[in-house]
Amino acid sequence: MSKEEHPDVKAYYDALTEHIKQLRKDRGISQLKLANILGHNSTSFIARIELRQNKANYNLAHLVVLAKEWGIDVKELLPSS
Repeated sequence: MSKEEHPDVKAYYDALTEHIKQLRKDRGISQLKLANILGHNSTSFIARIELRQNKANYNLAHLVVLAKEWGIDVKELLPSS
């Protein structure tokens, strides 16, 4: 069985990543600051996600932490249908 992402899953991760990237930029938050919020010490973690390298993605824990940090509901981090 192939380890490729299902096209629908890939499309959703792409949309999720772009949405969070836009929210980050709208808030004037650097990749480093976002990485620090999520418990990382360098921008490489966020850069890999934003470039969709090595199947790097945000997970549920990341979304919960971001929502709390930004004072929003987790649902607001999800891309619109």
